[in-house]
Amino acid sequence: MRKFKIGILGLLLAVSFATSCSRLRAPSDDAITTDIKAKMFSEPMLKNASVDVSTHGGVVTLTGQVPDDSAHLAAFKIATEEKGVSKVNDQISVAIAQATPDLGVPAAAAREPESKAPSRRRSPAERRAKGRELAPASGPAPASEPAPASPPAPAAAGLKAAPPPPQPITVTVAADTIVTVRTIDSIDSKTNHAGELFKASLDAPIVVDNRVIVPAGAYTYVKLVEARSAGHVTGRSELGLELSSIAFQGKTYGVVSSDVKETGASRGKQTATRVGAGAALGETRLDFTLQQPVDTTYTPGKHSPRNSSAGQTPSDQQP
Repeated sequence: MRKFKIGILGLLLAVSFATSCSRLRAPSDDAITTDIKAKMFSEPMLKNASVDVSTHGGVVTLTGQVPDDSAHLAAFKIATEEKGVSKVNDQISVAIAQATPDLGVPAAAAREPESKAPSRRRSPAERRAKGRELAPASGPAPASEPAPASPPAPAAAGLKAAPPPPQPITVTVAADTIVTVRTIDSIDSKTNHAGELFKASLDAPIVVDNRVIVPAGAYTYVKLVEARSAGHVTGRSELGLELSSIAFQGKTYGVVSSDVKETGASRGKQTATRVGAGAALGETRLDFTLQQPVDTTYTPGKHSPRNSSAGQTPSDQQP
């Protein structure tokens, strides 16, 4: 009986010690916030950004403004990969410069009035002769007729009112939609680990009802969910990836997609003594299938820096 009590006491002490260790290993909200801010301060793309970070219960909230989509994704990646973060609430806005419309003021309206030629000073003889010409004849002066009213000046031609700006449109991208991306960052099962995010871009536009909703070239992030290397035994190295988010026109949309697996070459017994080979991706085209619908809001004709380089913008035209 005494041994049983001692065993129970030892078990309780072990559980208490494990709980204490887990609490010590989990960083506090303040530590998470401080570490994320420090990493953002060291990131060159966030040099001109103004991002505020707050953490509550492991949930990180990002607010503020960044200059472009690249800085936006850099901030999102830093927060997502921070240890102890369970979720990132992304509320960052992207500053996109808008072109000033040309009102087309005609050259006639902008032309300055011509200056009159200076008058010549008359001699005394000319002034006396001019006075005799202007002297009134005898008799009553005729009644002067009223001058006709001048017609109203016509409106300046060529001035047109600026068209109203396009309004944002919300469209739902349905589940089972195939999203094709091309990876930008290299991924290797030997050096990378599950949970890391990697930059990619849309290789084909997302189209709904024959309308381009998200253009090709928009930034995306893929998440590594499995990284298995063949190592020193027989088997195959493997990478498992899923689409994590899509960013365009200053907003980031989290998505839930199917997994895509990339398998490397198998290892035979003759290669068991070599260094383990891993599955690797460079610039690779990947097809993901959305498992949940995504509500997107876009403004037709509005350019972002990434979309401009791709030569496409969301529009109401057929792709």
